[in-house]
Amino acid sequence: MKATAPRAGQRLDDPVGRDNAPSFLTIYIVYIGGVSDDVTYGALAVPSRRRLLEALRATTDPLDLAALSTASGLHPNTIRFHLDILLRAGLVQEHRQRRASRGRPRMAYTAAATRGDENQAMLAGVLVNHLDESGQHSVAEHAGRAWARRIAPDTSPRPDDVAGATARVVALFREMGFDPATAQGEDNRIDLRGCPFRALAQQHPGVVCGLHRGLLREFVAQASAGTMDAVLAPFVQPHLCVATISTAAQPVAA
Repeated sequence: MKATAPRAGQRLDDPVGRDNAPSFLTIYIVYIGGVSDDVTYGALAVPSRRRLLEALRATTDPLDLAALSTASGLHPNTIRFHLDILLRAGLVQEHRQRRASRGRPRMAYTAAATRGDENQAMLAGVLVNHLDESGQHSVAEHAGRAWARRIAPDTSPRPDDVAGATARVVALFREMGFDPATAQGEDNRIDLRGCPFRALAQQHPGVVCGLHRGLLREFVAQASAGTMDAVLAPFVQPHLCVATISTAAQPVAA
């Protein structure tokens, strides 16, 4: 049965990413030919979508909505939403299955063939380990800034207050799967309750958290025209990092 070709490289307005050509090697590498890496990253940033993909990879048989609902515990309407994003990212393929009786063909789904995810994860670990052992933590922060500029080009109006900058940064980190939340009564504090790179970050916080610090600082600089800066406190609790935004002593170069 012929599978419908994945729709690769399209803009995903809600809830992930933008369509940009790949120009930077991220620390966590998942590459699908023809799809920009930030689109793939965004598709995998949400736990529910990873759960669906794991269910599809666990079998060689196509699964329909009912089977996916049973495997994942998600409502079929929620599954449809996540499948659309996975299809656009080229991670899932859609198949039409003829019914024995009359009626519309049933749609079923399989995981798209990947290009050595395990080897790529190993490569990511080697790169992170090298940066960590050689003390190149500042390189990771610079890489995070470059990543931020590619994910969120500096084109939006800039808020002129800390609360506005915080709101923009929260929206960006939410898209990336960090599960951010603002602390009650503290407009400049962001609690990051999730981390897509937790395992690597726990082993190599200097590199991975440095990468995230660069992301944070660049997002803040863009949101405030360089008048604000931010600090990141990693792992203040086992599953919590805290970002704090404040007026910069000197303008931050974006």
